[in-house]
Amino acid sequence: MWSESNPLPPQIPDFTRTEFEDTCKRRFFYGLGFDPYGGVAGLYDFGPVGCQIKNNLINMWRQHFIMEENMLEIETTVMTPEDVFKTSGHVAKFTDVMVTDAVTGDFLRVDKYIEEWVEKKLADPKANLSDTQKDELKLLGIKADGMSIPEFEHEIKKWDIKSVKGNALTAPRDVNLMFPTKIGPGGDKVGYLRPELAQGIMLNFKRMLEYNGGRMPFAGAAIGTAFRNEIAPRNNLIRVREFTLAEIEHFLDPLDKTHPKFASVAATTLWLRPKDRQEAGEEDAVLMSIGDAVKNSVVNNETLGYFMTRVQDFLLSVGVKYLRFRQHRKDEMAHYAADCWDCECLTSFGWVECVGIADRSCYDLTCHGKERKVDFFAYEKYPSPKIERGLDRKIVKGIVNKQFHRESQGVMAFLEGIEEDEALKMEQELADKGSVEITYGEDKKATITRNMVSFAMADKKVSGRSYVPSVIEPSFGLGRIIYAMLEQSYWVRRDKDADDKKNEKRAVFSLPARIAPYKCTVLPLSPSVLREPWCTDIIAKWRSAFAAMGISYKVDDSSQGIGKKYARSDEIGVSYNLTIDPDTKASQKVTLRERDSTKQITLTVDQAPGVLCDLCTERLTWEAATSQY
Repeated sequence: MWSESNPLPPQIPDFTRTEFEDTCKRRFFYGLGFDPYGGVAGLYDFGPVGCQIKNNLINMWRQHFIMEENMLEIETTVMTPEDVFKTSGHVAKFTDVMVTDAVTGDFLRVDKYIEEWVEKKLADPKANLSDTQKDELKLLGIKADGMSIPEFEHEIKKWDIKSVKGNALTAPRDVNLMFPTKIGPGGDKVGYLRPELAQGIMLNFKRMLEYNGGRMPFAGAAIGTAFRNEIAPRNNLIRVREFTLAEIEHFLDPLDKTHPKFASVAATTLWLRPKDRQEAGEEDAVLMSIGDAVKNSVVNNETLGYFMTRVQDFLLSVGVKYLRFRQHRKDEMAHYAADCWDCECLTSFGWVECVGIADRSCYDLTCHGKERKVDFFAYEKYPSPKIERGLDRKIVKGIVNKQFHRESQGVMAFLEGIEEDEALKMEQELADKGSVEITYGEDKKATITRNMVSFAMADKKVSGRSYVPSVIEPSFGLGRIIYAMLEQSYWVRRDKDADDKKNEKRAVFSLPARIAPYKCTVLPLSPSVLREPWCTDIIAKWRSAFAAMGISYKVDDSSQGIGKKYARSDEIGVSYNLTIDPDTKASQKVTLRERDSTKQITLTVDQAPGVLCDLCTERLTWEAATSQY
């Protein structure tokens, strides 16, 4: 598939965005939401074709990940209480840096704006840049998305960066990207529309672990809508404010991140942009097997590497041809993450992140467990008991119950969940003062006395250990994948024999059959044929067969010529056409046309559904079909 002699292209070959956008708009793949009211930036509606493609993509994602990897799919709520995002850090840190045009007031997301400014500056022959300046600008373009506010201020001043209209920029500032809302009729409880699905999945960890019989590792998955209040939404479906995510949270032992299937994918090659190459200013990706990447510590562990190969397999199967993996640099890596890679797909807007694959360590579960005093532990049973040194807790439940009555359960949960370091500090304070004040639950206070509890380190015979799992998270932006898939599958068929120049160019979307909005268009050669009872009987017979086989189709009953009917079908990505002509009544034969090659085979009416099903499910190739029929 890929080799050093067949590298990734710098741009999509022979692609014209204006033609592509015109086709998508004319055939209503998607469109700006609330268009009669002027539309709202970053909000898009999917049309009939877009909906079918999106549904097929979701179905393939479920089959590829949830079914094949035996994951647990759940559905969590969009509206999320503020406390959840305070604990996870989203309230404080889920931000982008913004600047404003000092004259017009236009908002700009500064990292993306600088990346675009650098690209234009380097391409400007009048810029008269020295080789040193060019190298500095290339590095600035690479590092912009991980820079701090002081660094942005420095670079804007150093390079005298202005707005698109040549005006000065205001000082950079952080802007939180979450949409706030009020929960309840009184509006007294603050919430947010979720910007990701991860927190909802992770907070259900204990339920899923119990459902899974306590077995580790396992994965939870969810598909749903998320929201981000983008500073400057643009580029069609790439940077939007409402979008669909498909996320996986794979829970595993932090001391064992091997994967049982890794050997089966170790030879798989991927285009990688490791962080050290980026930090050195290298822009090109290198082709490397995932086995070598993990062995040489380019990728942190086997499970992360396994999912990177699974992501690549999935994207290739849905029609994405040009993709690579970029590792997060030190200046952009989350402080808690062990490793993180973005799967980028090539578009006319450049390389765009479509999937993030991160080792989030045990950060989220630890934070939520500590904040809510909830046990987010998994348990590993040893083959035989061991002697280990650990914290010995002695809680006198009778005294605690007598002292705190109804609140005793919350106090007990605090004492049972307190971590080792904090417990030893409490023990020292109890020894020195005889009592200590704690805060538990929702800011509730209690005084713990010496006779209620004691903590000490001791050797204990244990049959297993409890641990907070690490999490490997692949997160898919389905809208971005659809957009990249559409651009990469789009091409124009040049018809030199067309009657007029207008019809010389005919758009085609070479989508895989499993993704195509319709697998087949049924084309009666003319309206008079469609009116014949024998023709409607054939279509009715096919309708039942197609439904049983799960084949989506449409009937083109227009009065246009067969050439235009083919063109209308090709430009929405329909894989095959079944043509019924006047001779079909006597011969009981129809023609099956393949979209990309335009070649045809002849089938009987009864053969057509089965052959079509085999082609769409890849049990039969088109080359084999042309030889057989």
